[in-house]
Parts: sequence; C-alpha cells; structure tokens
Amino acid sequence: MFGSHEPIEARIVTVSGTVMNLYEHFEGVASLITRRYFDTKSEDSRKYYERYMTANICKSCKGQRLNEIALSVKINEKNISEFTDMNIREELDFLLNLNLTEQEQKISSLVMTQLISRISFLNEVGLDYLTLSRSATTLSGGEAQRIRLAKQLGSKLTGVLYVLDEPSIGLHQKDNDKLISTLKKLRDIGNTLIVVEHDEDTMKEAD
Repeated sequence: MFGSHEPIEARIVTVSGTVMNLYEHFEGVASLITRRYFDTKSEDSRKYYERYMTANICKSCKGQRLNEIALSVKINEKNISEFTDMNIREELDFLLNLNLTEQEQKISSLVMTQLISRISFLNEVGLDYLTLSRSATTLSGGEAQRIRLAKQLGSKLTGVLYVLDEPSIGLHQKDNDKLISTLKKLRDIGNTLIVVEHDEDTMKEAD
C-alpha cells in the first residue's frame, strides 16, 4: 500500500506472456494515488483519484486544524476555530460588539477594519448563514458565485464587465433584495453587469 523502504525482487508476467524480473523500490498504491492526485492539473483525474479516498476528522485537533497553542489564544472567550464555526451574521455581530481597551483598539484596528469589511460584503450578498469553516467543495454554484461577487465588491474595481449566471439561485426574498442592492453598487461605481436571470424582481430592476 505505501511502498517499500528496501528494493523488492519481483517477477511480472504480462497478459501477452512477457516476463520481467525486477529488483527495485516500489512506490505503493496509496503513495502513487496521492502523488498523482496532487500532481494532476485535470479536474476529471482528481475526481477519479478521490474515489479511493475518504475524509476523516483528525483525532488530535478534532477537525480544528490548529495546534493547542494557537487554539489557546482567545478573544471574548472564543478562539479562531470557534469564531469561524459561527455563521456570517453571528460573526459580524461579534465583531461589532467587541469591548476593547484603547491599546487593543490600536493594535487591532487594521485587522478589525478588514474583517468587518469582508464579512459585511458576504452578508450583503445573502450569505449570512454560511460559516467561514465550511469546505468550499460543499458550496452550491450560486453560493460560490456570490462569494466571488463579495470579493469583487471589496476590491472596488471600476471599468469591469461582469457576467453572472443566475446569482439569485436558492435565495430567500429578503436576501435577494440584498443581492440586487449589491449588483447596483457594483454598477454605480463604474462597472457593467450582464445578468442571466429568471427572477422577476431582478429583471425589473435591470436598466
């Protein structure tokens, strides 16, 4: 499964009857699949190799992906893993209601500004129910598209043509209103948006 540390002597007979005598190190099935999985640039090949893989929670960190030292640092009784397990709405509320000393405010001002800004953008495009710890592979097409939209909103680029394919998929009405507002913001700072959409409200708001 995981290859050999020492050379192995092997006699291989092919389907056509060719005989090969080998004496060499063997990579091993698991090692071979892992290497090819990370080396390939083909998404189809990656999906093929994933058929032989399973995801397990680490027994040491219990899925938090950080060591004890990193997890011991807390703000308002929450470490970074506990913070990322909160949904976007809860995270925004947590950040806006932090009680920091004057010195703590000076130290964290740049980080806080960036955090609040980026999380606010995710909230604006109707993703307030997501958690930052969620795996990207579990996101729907609409969710992934709205995350990219939030990123673009934060970059404040102008003169860009955006083409969106049904960004309102799966949204509740109140979140759809937020999305429309976000699209208008992108338009109003000097961009062009082409939106393929079946949602009546979105079509009515188009210019």
